[in-house]
Amino acid sequence: MHIAIVGGGVTGLSAAWELQQRGIKFTLIEASDHWGGKVVSSKINLINNANFLVEGGPDTLITRKPEAWNLANELGMRDQMVNPGSETNGTYVLDHSVLYPIPVSASRFISTPLLTVRGKLRMLAEPFQPARRDYEDESLADFVRRRLGREALEKFIGPVLGGIYNTDPETQSIMVSSPVMREMEREGGGLVAGAALRAFRGRKKSGQKIPRFVSFKNGLQALTDELARQLKGDLRLNTRVERMSQNNNGYQIFTEDGTTVHADGVILAVLANQASALINDISPETSRRLSAIRHQNIGTLSLVYRKSDIPRQPVISGVMIPRREKRMIDAITFTSRKMPERSTEGYAVLRIFIGGGAPEMVEFGDEKLIEAVKRELAELLGISAAPQTWTAFRWQNGFPQADVGHLKRVDEIEKNLPPNLALAGSSYRGIAVPDCIRQGREAAEKLFHYTKEHKK
Repeated sequence: MHIAIVGGGVTGLSAAWELQQRGIKFTLIEASDHWGGKVVSSKINLINNANFLVEGGPDTLITRKPEAWNLANELGMRDQMVNPGSETNGTYVLDHSVLYPIPVSASRFISTPLLTVRGKLRMLAEPFQPARRDYEDESLADFVRRRLGREALEKFIGPVLGGIYNTDPETQSIMVSSPVMREMEREGGGLVAGAALRAFRGRKKSGQKIPRFVSFKNGLQALTDELARQLKGDLRLNTRVERMSQNNNGYQIFTEDGTTVHADGVILAVLANQASALINDISPETSRRLSAIRHQNIGTLSLVYRKSDIPRQPVISGVMIPRREKRMIDAITFTSRKMPERSTEGYAVLRIFIGGGAPEMVEFGDEKLIEAVKRELAELLGISAAPQTWTAFRWQNGFPQADVGHLKRVDEIEKNLPPNLALAGSSYRGIAVPDCIRQGREAAEKLFHYTKEHKK
């Protein structure tokens, strides 16, 4: 039995790990020169021995989805995990070009000028709103309006969720991006009651207390690096797949370097727009449906400043920027405040997110890109100095957009796939790292059982 995995991001690596645990031979094929995909950690050094650790893609893992936590423990990485602390303290939202702290405490909620009195009362009335207990999809925007009101969507929840998922809340599926909110509504009748119910259940559980978010001392890439290091199969970097074909014995995968991989089953752990091209000869209709899943540009920049070049007030750890503000950047994180151990004292590191409000920025050359970012930082935060150094990470058409009804569309796509061909990754059933790990391992399990029965 032999399985081929196309795509060496965290999804493909996780699929390979699951196959290895089950004793199945595999070939893992990755077009780029590194494992991990968007999970990339980079070290920046200045000539005066100042050192900085920055992330290109995700920088923390949520443990409410346990897949990443469990995998790290399987790999023996417990001692490398760190708690990055709160994700909301010191976070601001931009509203009509003015920065307001996100009201995460009761006192801030009461005093914040971000919301009107009517808007606050509407949010406080959430426990009394009728509950939806079905499993049908809706947009993030519709859910927030229904439970918390229009102001909460436009000024508070919408900017946060839209920023996290780099998408338009009016079109984004809640069942993909934040199904936990619908689960709380079904279980408790609303967000307040659902949260209280989950907190009560949490107190009743025994065992070690797990932080809400975790990362690794040497960056999130430590997870994918260790995963790749412990894999014992046929691992191929710098190997681009040109096409695939199917016969009675399985699949042939033809690569750009002229080699052919023969496999009983295939896991396509790549974006839907890439999978579409690979299976066009095998299933044209499925290829067409995959190509209809939208993907957007996304990128990040990490900029290093002298701490003295950053205005002292307000003390900001992050800024969420709604698309209605028509800015060139989507969000800002002060990583040197969030995780100070990753920066040399006396410096500040800012992480800028791009690609949502102005997708064209991801395609800018370096000079044009940094000039646009510097203008935004000057206007938004009053930072007039040039950065000491900076680095950018760009992914064109690299960020899936899960519109309302997305999961049903994925169901239909999978129904038309051959049983020994599986799809997994951020284009399908969740975009976070734990979602991708889960999908990779589930795809491996599915093909293991199918090929095992088929070989009898």
